[in-house]
Amino acid sequence: MDNIKKQKNGYIALISLIIISAVVLLLVLAITFSSLTQKLSMVESNHAIRSYYLANACGHYALLKLQADESYGGNESLVIDGQSCQVEDIWGSGNENRTVFASSELGLARKNIRIEISQLRPKTIIQSWEEFIK
Repeated sequence: MDNIKKQKNGYIALISLIIISAVVLLLVLAITFSSLTQKLSMVESNHAIRSYYLANACGHYALLKLQADESYGGNESLVIDGQSCQVEDIWGSGNENRTVFASSELGLARKNIRIEISQLRPKTIIQSWEEFIK
């Protein structure tokens, strides 16, 4: 009888150990998954910020090109610090009422910039400079 009681106690201890191990494993997996999700979110946030500033840099470049040559039409890719951005279409002609479009894409983050210019020379007057969804 004592032998059977000891055997039952051994099985109970073994099953308890398995259940506790499973719970601990689930907790470790949940914490790891949460950490990875947070890291991926931070990476995408970083891509969004970098993409925004890269698109703006392309917009500045396009403005400089337009100030030097009113016939500049855009449709150009640039590489800045190892990342690429695009000067897309430039609407309008001449010295007044021009619109510049620039964009950049890093990871899942795509940023589009629209710059509306009321006058290029002698002093450039920017009517609006905004991010927009394409």
